[in-house]
Amino acid sequence: MLNLKKSLILTIVMVLTANTYAVQKGDWIIRGGLTNIAPQDNTGGVVTVDSKTNLTATIAYLVTDNIGVEVLLGLPFKHDLNSGGVKVGEGTHLPPTLTAQYYFNETKAGFRPYVGVGYNYTFFLEDKITITTGGLAGGHLKIGNSTGFAYQLGFDLEISEGYGVNLDIRRFNIENKAHITNIASPMEFNVALDPTTIGLSLYKEF
Repeated sequence: MLNLKKSLILTIVMVLTANTYAVQKGDWIIRGGLTNIAPQDNTGGVVTVDSKTNLTATIAYLVTDNIGVEVLLGLPFKHDLNSGGVKVGEGTHLPPTLTAQYYFNETKAGFRPYVGVGYNYTFFLEDKITITTGGLAGGHLKIGNSTGFAYQLGFDLEISEGYGVNLDIRRFNIENKAHITNIASPMEFNVALDPTTIGLSLYKEF
């Protein structure tokens, strides 16, 4: 996370050297980099969910010079689930998101911020109890899928013709229902992740 913060500072400094930005209506922008996802751990005290960083990519299409549509993809995020400071399980999820974006500044500006509002579908690929002692040992964990809104703030900074760097910050509304069965007292609780994500990427214009 420290290296990511240093990279963000470097990116902001590079604004001073920006030249031209060629993206306009009909263009595509492919971005790829690292994203850190930090859940809010709002599960009613049942478990806490750790942060995780992984590779992500986005594909954006400019419908007009200022309006774009973007799809967020990436590798699965695998989180440790902790209770009382002890790891009790794992959950692996993907949060594909479709976002409508508005780009500020003119098409030839070297620095171009944008905002977005999207809709997210979060599904868990794998969820399990890993602890082998105590009341949860041997339990079966199932975390359901969910949908929710996502809000975005970011910017593109061109560093050479057709290439640049991107900073992307999002806030997701993600709340999943979790069940733990095959234990003496089966449990059901909400996993309201509501994470904030920070991504740093390189991009290519087409």
